[in-house]
Amino acid sequence: MKDFKELLVKPRKVALYASFDIDTALVLEINYSRYDEHYSLLPEGQMREKPIQGCVRISEPMEVTFQGIDNDEVIQKAVESLDAEERKAIEDLNAKIADIRERKSQLLALTHESAS
Repeated sequence: MKDFKELLVKPRKVALYASFDIDTALVLEINYSRYDEHYSLLPEGQMREKPIQGCVRISEPMEVTFQGIDNDEVIQKAVESLDAEERKAIEDLNAKIADIRERKSQLLALTHESAS
């Protein structure tokens, strides 16, 4: 399992972002690049804020340090996430199987019709 404690140690610069697609606001980490929008290297010491697709920053950045939760709780939440992923995969597979069976049924119906 990933060591999430390492992720908690470093302070992070975050801001509030509004989504263009859904009516919600998100707190996201601000990422910076040493390159401009044309992928040219910026002068030494300069950085450019990387845009987040589908969002616009609506607050000033602030530095935060997060307080971690109990390791057992992290594992429980990870298992819940994997359970949801598994359910989604089963749903997707069942839909594909149903589609294949429907197409096969249609083909067999054509064969039956031509024999009549």
